[in-house]
Amino acid sequence: MMPPQMLKRTTILPTVGGKPSIYGKLMLIILFALAVRGAIRWYTGGSDFWENGYAFFFALAQNIAAGNGISFGDGPPTTFRVPLYPMFLAAVTFGHQALFPVLLAQSLLGAGTVWCAALIARELFGNTAAIIAGALTAIYPYYLVHDTALQETSLYTFLMALAVLLLLRVRRSGSVLTATGAGLALGAAVLTRANLAAFAMFAPLWLAFAGGSHAAPWRRRLWVAVVCVGVGMLTVAPWLIRAYQLTGSITLSTQNGFFLWLGNNPYTFSRYPQESIDRSQAVALAALSSQERKELKARGHNKALVDEWFRLKGLDYIREHPWQTLGNGFRKVVDTFGWLPSPRRTFWPSLVHALSYGTMMILGLWGMWRGRRDWREHSIFYAQFVSFAAVTAGFFGHTSYRAYLDVYWIVFAAGILAVWLSKYLSRNAPQALPCPDAPHSETQDDKRGLTSPTLHSCELCSQTEMAEYFPARLQ
Repeated sequence: MMPPQMLKRTTILPTVGGKPSIYGKLMLIILFALAVRGAIRWYTGGSDFWENGYAFFFALAQNIAAGNGISFGDGPPTTFRVPLYPMFLAAVTFGHQALFPVLLAQSLLGAGTVWCAALIARELFGNTAAIIAGALTAIYPYYLVHDTALQETSLYTFLMALAVLLLLRVRRSGSVLTATGAGLALGAAVLTRANLAAFAMFAPLWLAFAGGSHAAPWRRRLWVAVVCVGVGMLTVAPWLIRAYQLTGSITLSTQNGFFLWLGNNPYTFSRYPQESIDRSQAVALAALSSQERKELKARGHNKALVDEWFRLKGLDYIREHPWQTLGNGFRKVVDTFGWLPSPRRTFWPSLVHALSYGTMMILGLWGMWRGRRDWREHSIFYAQFVSFAAVTAGFFGHTSYRAYLDVYWIVFAAGILAVWLSKYLSRNAPQALPCPDAPHSETQDDKRGLTSPTLHSCELCSQTEMAEYFPARLQ
């Protein structure tokens, strides 16, 4: 007969006191996130992936894998877009149109975002919030579908979440190694999507000046901020040097000026935001005069000159229509943060998006408000929303552009849900026997035998146990 201790259920997960630890529970959530993302993309099939994604990313990836550098077809080297996502595709596919390696790699990125969301929530609000944040991110409908789409969303969402997690930790610890990781993650995020540069420049300033509770001494924070910005600059520098060699201009992308014009011309809202900005782009380009076409053709040998031409056209429109530009910017921000997806979808996808995103947004805003006393630490999140809104107002935005911010709605929503759960459990907990491990004075209920024998607890123990899962920072 087996000894009693062998009859206990065994587990490969990390345990504390015989029960799965917080990391063991999060590992189960992450494995679920990985599996469900892969299953959904596998169900929709390869044709949907290749036909409905951004094909130019894979075109760049094929040339990279073939050893032809970052270019289209047999054309010259390009600085059309920042290079990290095409390089990622080239690394996982070797230039072959194979679904499985991309599906697996991007599902891992999505699972990595789940992990980062949980750890950010744990840093801010405790273990219960971590489990809630991980679970919500794992099943968040937009991420379930788009984490494995042919677009850079999953990569830069993960990189930004990782950068924020590391920044929060280095602010408290003053670790040079963690600051190095944060700078590397920020640089990689900028090389995935250029419009993240504004936040990347702010983050080291936040690290240096965001004091308050739990922060390392300011001299230490200043030093790690210098390390962070230095590593970030070194990460981005090779791309900027290459851009200068090719175009004579230090730029992340030779589409910045074009995008400024695209978001600020008479035809911007001809199709956008109900449809893709690409539809408005077609209308605006078709409306160019013959003289404007000649000017563009004369600059066609240098993409930087073409980009500069569009930039000046966009600035001219802004100067000539200042109030309309202001109103249009507000409209872009409202549409991008709106509950209906942009571009619009059919009824059911729109309903699912409205319910999931709308709920997280409301709870997230409430959580931010309740946690406002920690505004110094939380300003790293405020800055991301403000910088994104500013870029969107000046250029344009879609739901996919904003999606990397949804994880922070989820984190703060998890914080407020953890507090509500704590209060609910406190109200419904049975009355407890006194703890033999701590001194107690005998109460009238003790004398009459009215205390419930169903729970071993005391004020000291319950405070210790509840503090682990339900910190009072949002109460």
